[in-house]
Amino acid sequence: MGTGNTVASTVSVAAAAPPGITAEECAKLDQKNKEEREKVTEELKSQDSLNQQEQATLDKAEGTGMTISSATSQVPGAEGTFSASSSGCAQACNPNGLVEGGTSEQKMGLNAETRASDSPDHDDAKDKAGVLCDKSHVHPGGGAGAHAEPKIVNQMCNDFPASPMRGGSMLFNIDWRFKREGKPKQSGMPCKHCYKMMCHAATECDIQIFICDKDGKPQPLSKDDCKSEDGYENLSRRVDGNPKPGR
Repeated sequence: MGTGNTVASTVSVAAAAPPGITAEECAKLDQKNKEEREKVTEELKSQDSLNQQEQATLDKAEGTGMTISSATSQVPGAEGTFSASSSGCAQACNPNGLVEGGTSEQKMGLNAETRASDSPDHDDAKDKAGVLCDKSHVHPGGGAGAHAEPKIVNQMCNDFPASPMRGGSMLFNIDWRFKREGKPKQSGMPCKHCYKMMCHAATECDIQIFICDKDGKPQPLSKDDCKSEDGYENLSRRVDGNPKPGR
C-alpha cells in the first residue's frame, strides 16, 4: 500500500469512527485478550493432571492454534464488552471471562445448500441457527460458528433477544495464532468465514465494523471492502501489514 493510500485510509477512519472506536479502546481489548489467555493457561497448569484435550488446549493457548478475541459492542440494545475463544475447552477453564458462544445450532451452522434454500422446510433450522438482524446470517456448516468472533455475535443475540441487532458499531481486537510454513504467526485478522459474517453485519445490518490493527488503531471494514474481490486482502494489509494474515 502506497503512502497516499495509507494517509487516505487514516483520514477515513478518523472521519467515520463513532465515539468509543479509539486506540485507547483497542489497548483495553488487547489487554483483555492477554488476561483471558493467561487465565486459561493458569487454570490448566494448576491441575494435577490433564487429559489429552486439556493438554492440547494448554499447548495451543501457550503456542499456536487458538484464537482469543474481544469486542466492544455499541449495537443498540446489545451494548457491552465480550471475549471468546475458538476452543470450547478454554471456555470451560475460564467461564467467567470467556462467553459460552451460543447454541449448538449457531455454532455448527448449516451447509451451503440449506442456507441458500427458500424452502419452508428449512425455515426452522435457519431460525435456530440464525444470528444478527432478523436472524439473517447462518454460519457455514462444520462448526464455523464456533470460531471466536462468531461466538461473540452468537452470545450477543442470545443475551439480548429484544435487540434488533442492527445499527451501531462493533470494535474487534483479534488474537489469532497459527503456523504457516512451520513458523508461528500472530494476526489481528478474522478468518475468511468470520470476515463474511462481519461483512453481513456491515452490509445487511448496518453495523459499523472496526478491527484493531498491528499498531493498535481501529481500521474500518467498509461496505466497499465487502463488495470487492480483493476486500479481504486489502483489509489484511491495513490490519496486519500484509495481503495474507500474519505479522
